[in-house]
Amino acid sequence: MLRELCLKTLLIVMALCIIILGNLVLTHAQSTTELIVVISPAIVEPGEKSHKIGYVGLAGKHGTLGKATHDTIVKLESENPSVATVPQEVTIPEGLQYTVFDVKTTGIPGTTNIFASVGNELSFATLTVGDQSDDLTSDLKMIVNLPTPEMSVNSEMPFSLYLQNSDGTIAQAPYDIPITLDYEKNLVTVEITEQSIKKGNSYVLGTIKSKEKVGNAFIRASADKLGFDEAKEIRISSSLPSSLAVNIFPEKIPATLKRDIDIIVSLVDSDGLPTFAQEDIKLQFFSDDQSINDQIDRAVKELNLSQTIKKGEFSYHFKQRLDLAKEGKTITIGATTKGLGVAMDSFQTVKPLTTSNPLVVNKTMQIFTLDRVPTKSKTIAVYQIGTLYIASNFENSTETKEVEFLPLIVNENYDSIGSDHKIGLISSNNLLLKVNSVGKMDVSSSHGTAQIETGQETGSVVLASIIKGIGAASTTTEVINTLKQEKSMIFSPTGDKSILFDKNGYFDVFIISLDSKNRPTAVENEIRYLVTPINEILTIPKGKTYSHVSFLGNLIQSDVKEPITIRTVPIGESADPGLQSQHVFAREPTAKLAISVPFNILSPEKTEYTGTIQVLDFYDNPISVSEDIRVKITPSEFGFLGIPDYIIVPKSASFTSFPIQTSEKAGSITIKASAKGILGAQTQVDTKSAITKLKISLGSVSEPLLAEQPAELRIYVDDEEQKSVNGATLKIVSNGATVIPETIKTNEEGYATVQINAKQSPKISLQILATAEGFTEEQKSVSFDVTQTTQENKTELPEWITYAGAGGVTVIGLGIFFALRKPKKIEEDESYE
Repeated sequence: MLRELCLKTLLIVMALCIIILGNLVLTHAQSTTELIVVISPAIVEPGEKSHKIGYVGLAGKHGTLGKATHDTIVKLESENPSVATVPQEVTIPEGLQYTVFDVKTTGIPGTTNIFASVGNELSFATLTVGDQSDDLTSDLKMIVNLPTPEMSVNSEMPFSLYLQNSDGTIAQAPYDIPITLDYEKNLVTVEITEQSIKKGNSYVLGTIKSKEKVGNAFIRASADKLGFDEAKEIRISSSLPSSLAVNIFPEKIPATLKRDIDIIVSLVDSDGLPTFAQEDIKLQFFSDDQSINDQIDRAVKELNLSQTIKKGEFSYHFKQRLDLAKEGKTITIGATTKGLGVAMDSFQTVKPLTTSNPLVVNKTMQIFTLDRVPTKSKTIAVYQIGTLYIASNFENSTETKEVEFLPLIVNENYDSIGSDHKIGLISSNNLLLKVNSVGKMDVSSSHGTAQIETGQETGSVVLASIIKGIGAASTTTEVINTLKQEKSMIFSPTGDKSILFDKNGYFDVFIISLDSKNRPTAVENEIRYLVTPINEILTIPKGKTYSHVSFLGNLIQSDVKEPITIRTVPIGESADPGLQSQHVFAREPTAKLAISVPFNILSPEKTEYTGTIQVLDFYDNPISVSEDIRVKITPSEFGFLGIPDYIIVPKSASFTSFPIQTSEKAGSITIKASAKGILGAQTQVDTKSAITKLKISLGSVSEPLLAEQPAELRIYVDDEEQKSVNGATLKIVSNGATVIPETIKTNEEGYATVQINAKQSPKISLQILATAEGFTEEQKSVSFDVTQTTQENKTELPEWITYAGAGGVTVIGLGIFFALRKPKKIEEDESYE
């Protein structure tokens, strides 16, 4: 009786805790919606008009819209009311997925951001009010054509100035048009091949060269003869630091007096990559332990430490000696500086053990260094001797034991030379990283510090440490260069939408080398490209950022109405296929249609949405049509969506809307729009339920199970499309058996393996609960036949119940902790797109 009563009580308590945990996890998951605001279309014609083109809704992780659980008030604001205004607020009614609001244009062309907010959550969309004439004919204007608005210091890139009618077509100069250039002379120099656009030509080429300073430059071109000018901004950067990063090595320190730790403070850019200081950066250090804080301050004063990342360097390293009295503490040390915020790292104090301790059986080692190091830089690597401590609460248990690394204090000197315990430190590629000094470990120390240096090459490198009589360890680090070529760009002097043939059949093309931040960058070695369909070879010389050639285009002029796809393929020995690029250019500008749906994914639950069809030029500017245009709408599958066969773009407008009715079918469909004399368009519409279910299935188990004999059970988790779900959390509650572990996550193949040990016959049962982010919770109950091999009479409460109860409470506590814990903030700027 006592046994059954205790068992029932334990199961009831565990069930209640699991219910509470499930509610907490569900609440946490429900809070991961994102406020989205969409302007569709995002470009409209100028004029004092009211457009119903604003949409706000709440989307989940996968972009699916969810229904509002209550009337949700959304605050709206226009960043530039002189261009367009919006109402102060709108409401997403309870049970609906989104709402629509009016955008009123004032008649002034320009761009404004439309902000939407609910509480502390903010999102925005950009609206551009174009400037087009109704009849598509107007005076000339000049375009400053830049390959990219980004440049690094000491770089160069081509640019062009070309003439364009207000209808978007490239125009020829009716006479010589003198050009006047103005630019930020402290940051860039600008040169053009001709000081005017000659009669009959459409453009002139030039070169922009950046200097050593960073900042925002501009280039402005004007033609007084025609009364127009054009300006563009260029951001000059040098992978500037945006924050700090702190690393403490080693991670575990014996809790004794006079212990050394190595602290590295490095600079990282907005992408989290290490970068160099543009000027001396003074650091301040702190700790969450007052004793440690005082010891650091005292060392700074006594040793006269600079605490400065020098100009041209990426990090600051210092070795701090500490007196550590208490075991089992996690101590945080951080660094801060003005303009770069705060960064922290932690280490743990552990029980001190010496190499001569009779409890030390298995000696091993670890090695630490930074995950990423920039080229041509110096830093450190730390190697540490330790032992593998095996922790287990069960005697003669078959469960997996936890192995913990504990550092060892050596009782003799370890050195790279002149020692019986010789230390070795080896790099897998000396071109990437070399070891300048191996260092040593003195008596009473547990680790040593080596000096390492990177070369000019980039890539991954393995750093391995070997100590005679101890063992070996290795770690991988990546040597990076943010200025290295990562991609290629095809640049046309007449914009990214078209190429222009001259009277002799030639057209200009540039191939530009870009880094990871889309900045022109010099190539380390000569790169040759095969350019198709011209079938010519183009070369970027070593140390240059681009190459330019004029191609004879008679082979590709057979049909000027079709667009041309230009491809560049790197050729030659060790050519990098990742540098291949392609771009589609129109050969003759004309109007085109654009079709859009405000939301990426629609609900299949018989919901009405709105699509938009717009008339644009080849530069994506809206065209106010001079007469009604009939547009045919054709779906790739009939009966999937309810849409009209035809709509009318009315006179003096550039766009019109049409209804879309979903019909409880999930999947993808393509909607095409076509009109006579205008290039058609198409878009893909996806319908998907906002809620995705999990499915639990089991591997085969030989029945009947033998009591008190462990057996393996494989549990599979799939989604509704029978695709494996990795990282799903499984919780197993048993009746009449023990399960090890009771909580587990599925692996990359979507399954997890547990061990079941039947305690009673003739049956045992399992309740399996599966959860995963973005999915609804799923449960499955199973039972197994059990045969009793031996009979036992027990009058006491079995010992496993006590352990199972303790384990259950521990798992539930950890589950509540991780459910409530906020995700670690990624050190980069967050924006809504």
